[in-house]
Amino acid sequence: MKNIVLTLLLPFLLFSPVHAGSSLFFGEIQAVAGYSSMDDKVIYRSGHAQDPMQKNSVGFDLIKKFSSQTRDILTAALQLRVAYDDNEEKAQLQVYNAYLKAKTFFADIYIGHSRTAFGLESYWDTHGELIQPLQMYGFGYDRDWGIVFSKDTANGNVQFALTSGTGMTLRFKDNWLITSRISKGVLSYDNYTLGLSVMAGNVLETMGYSIMSEEISELGFASADFAYNHNNFEHKAQINAGKITDDAAFAGLYRISLNFLEENKLKLEGQYVYTRREDSDNHYIDAQISYKINSDITARLAYGWQREMNDSKIVAQFYYYFLI
Repeated sequence: MKNIVLTLLLPFLLFSPVHAGSSLFFGEIQAVAGYSSMDDKVIYRSGHAQDPMQKNSVGFDLIKKFSSQTRDILTAALQLRVAYDDNEEKAQLQVYNAYLKAKTFFADIYIGHSRTAFGLESYWDTHGELIQPLQMYGFGYDRDWGIVFSKDTANGNVQFALTSGTGMTLRFKDNWLITSRISKGVLSYDNYTLGLSVMAGNVLETMGYSIMSEEISELGFASADFAYNHNNFEHKAQINAGKITDDAAFAGLYRISLNFLEENKLKLEGQYVYTRREDSDNHYIDAQISYKINSDITARLAYGWQREMNDSKIVAQFYYYFLI
């Protein structure tokens, strides 16, 4: 199915019809290395060995708009990387965005691999960062395969999605996922946004491109998220509460960011995450410093600790994202 979607997308991306609009083509290169006290060795990733983020990789991000004589009617997007998996010692193809977005009179419609309609991850793009929101802790999906409806309102947004519930990979085994989010405030204009989300479905438990269990899990979550920018401070918070199969599950996140220098070239960030599932709880503390060397290159250094495995990690990254 993934190959079918990409095959359908590529002709739109590579060949322009009569009324083709603008296009953007970016390259992406990242170098990642660090040390984990649990593994007691040098690592070439920022997260768990089976997580897709972040690894030494090279890729591209291609966005193309198609227009009528009066307006944009369709956007095609394809973003992928070839990453080195130091755990399996092999290259891995990672697909992030692979969708068509149609602009209609009632909503924007996304078909393919795109964001879900749930929590901070519905609009917060962290795919290049070392520290991640709740979906990377097993509570939500950064991307999923399916269809998403998004409608901007006078003071916010309404979203609804029907997706596979398998995240980065795609499997069909009676699995499905419904997500929906309603929000007030647009962060880029109002300096705040408040969102309420729900999630329900039968899903396969995945980590990156790995299926952790072939058993279908029933899940249901409600979530509240909040983001607020004031002066050079940024605040983000999210709470998820619900059930996975028959077990109560809860997760909470708070991140604070502080920007310095012209154009926010220097950023200091701290994040705390708490998770509870199957009568087991865990605490995560992360800190990150980012510096924009220029408009294309960002250097990051992050420290992370988790209580359950008593693992401390320090990871450095050079991230190069450039217009071709």
